[in-house]
Amino acid sequence: MLESGEAASILDIAERQGEDRSYVGRMLNLTLLAPDIVAAILDGTLPESLRLQDLAINPPMLWEEQEARLILIVPRNHDTTDRK
Repeated sequence: MLESGEAASILDIAERQGEDRSYVGRMLNLTLLAPDIVAAILDGTLPESLRLQDLAINPPMLWEEQEARLILIVPRNHDTTDRK
């Protein structure tokens, strides 16, 4: 919508969709995720405890930094009983 000119801003999209501007912004952030992270989401191979919101809030622009953040997020959400 933004690229095609159908919508002038995130607020415009939010109003059209009946959503909060913050929510639309987070969903737009998901379009910036590294391809391997998107593939893991679509394949269902991300840990079940990882919430999409964890990836949608302020993702780094560089894909390598996104992957590094993902590594930091996953242990926090995983059960640590398997670690030795």
